[in-house]
Amino acid sequence: MLKETFYRGKQDIDIEEEIFFENKFGTKTIIPFNSKWKRIVLQASGGLDSSLLLFLTAKAFKEKGAAVEIFPLSLEIPTKAKNLESARRIIATVKKLTGYEHLKDGIEVVMPLEEAMPPKKNEFFNNTIIELFREYKFNMEFNGNTRNPPEEDRVFFPNDNFRELHRDDRTTIYNSDLSVSPHSYVSKKGIVSQYIKYNLLEDLAVHTVSCDMNLEDLERRGLGFPCMQCWWCYERKWGFDSNNIKDPAT
Repeated sequence: MLKETFYRGKQDIDIEEEIFFENKFGTKTIIPFNSKWKRIVLQASGGLDSSLLLFLTAKAFKEKGAAVEIFPLSLEIPTKAKNLESARRIIATVKKLTGYEHLKDGIEVVMPLEEAMPPKKNEFFNNTIIELFREYKFNMEFNGNTRNPPEEDRVFFPNDNFRELHRDDRTTIYNSDLSVSPHSYVSKKGIVSQYIKYNLLEDLAVHTVSCDMNLEDLERRGLGFPCMQCWWCYERKWGFDSNNIKDPAT
């Protein structure tokens, strides 16, 4: 039986090679690789981080001449304005940009409304991944977790306690036996710099969505989407501002 969660424990992963993608700020996205892998699942939320990870993973595997199948996994949460359409556009775009023939159509999961609030939300997604591992016999799960901006740059971020605290100081990209976070050392400014490096702003970044405000809050406050007020919108803006470039998606 698989572990209860993919976000605990120490690494014990059969890695043949690590493929590095360094950004101009000196941090690296580190893609693990094993030629014996048959298929991996990659969380594709429709955001900047996971979309870049999908591109870099497909690019790395193609350059290795690999035949590892990549299955993007996208989740639609009924309380959020994000939807599966942005993830579909991103997957189609990455297929076109990389030409990696083993990048599959996305696995789409719609979360029931009754599961959409913590702690049920995390439990539902975690159990979904476990079931998919059983069904597809995945070798590894890739996720787009990044490092948070440094504290001094978050002074004016609203609701800074909303950030994911485990991203403040990641010590390893291998956070469990079957899960890897290749962007673990990279903050949003490093992510944006890779979009610039690989000329992905107009082709890929334009399709991404970072806003995480609930639909109920958007309506109550009379805000559009993206809201430009939540922590995640501020983080995204900080990433583009740090590269002195305008966000093409706004």
